[in-house]
Amino acid sequence: MKNKFTYVFLILAFVCVNAQAARPQKKGAADANNDTYVSEPAASYSNKKYGASDFSKAKSLYNDGKIERSELMLNQILLSNPDFTEALELKNKIIILKEKLYVFKRDTSEEYVIKSERSLRDGNFYEGLLYYKKAVDLMPEIYDAQRYNTIIGELNAQSLKYKGSDRKKFLLSVESFQEGNFKKAKNLIDDLAQDYDHMRDFKGMADFYLIEYTNKDRIKGYYNEALNDFKAGRYENARVQLYLAIALDSKNYDVVRLTEQVNLELQ
Repeated sequence: MKNKFTYVFLILAFVCVNAQAARPQKKGAADANNDTYVSEPAASYSNKKYGASDFSKAKSLYNDGKIERSELMLNQILLSNPDFTEALELKNKIIILKEKLYVFKRDTSEEYVIKSERSLRDGNFYEGLLYYKKAVDLMPEIYDAQRYNTIIGELNAQSLKYKGSDRKKFLLSVESFQEGNFKKAKNLIDDLAQDYDHMRDFKGMADFYLIEYTNKDRIKGYYNEALNDFKAGRYENARVQLYLAIALDSKNYDVVRLTEQVNLELQ
């Protein structure tokens, strides 16, 4: 009988030991036998080696003007391989480029804000809101909700000068102008000018901006030619195309960015 109880006890002890061994362990917990830690999935990911194919992707992003995404990939490459010479060189170019672009955006947005305030003081909501939008597009952090709401409140008060459906027409003309749809804005302004003498002052302004509207396609064409030359290593040719684009709009961000990229290659 004693042997029977001893046998049963040994079986129960064996089952308990195996059950304890089969219990799920907490990730990162120490192993009781060798004091080591269970590897986290992220650890194996961080050990990934980035090579030439990854650098090619980063370079392609840079060439396409996707600077932030290119920099993120370069950071991963250099974390894995700090001595990757080409990646280091491109990273340095991006640092220089971002500094130049920051200065451009800061100075240009400040210029736009000044023009916006001047136009609004003159009662010109067309250019006032257009320049304000351009400033915010370049530097979103300068957006002031209180100031913008004040401008819109003043615009709505100004719209009370117009009768019936003309009030909506006036507001739509300002909105179209602000969004850069100068053709639509001009048609609305011309229509309003037939009944409101003060709107005739804005007809010449609308004609001027309509030229800028038609120049957009030309600028885009010059930019695309320059981009193709840049990617092919024809930097001097790219610079010529960019000069033509800048002559039409010296504040075009994409044109300025690509110009700085070309300059870095020609230094």
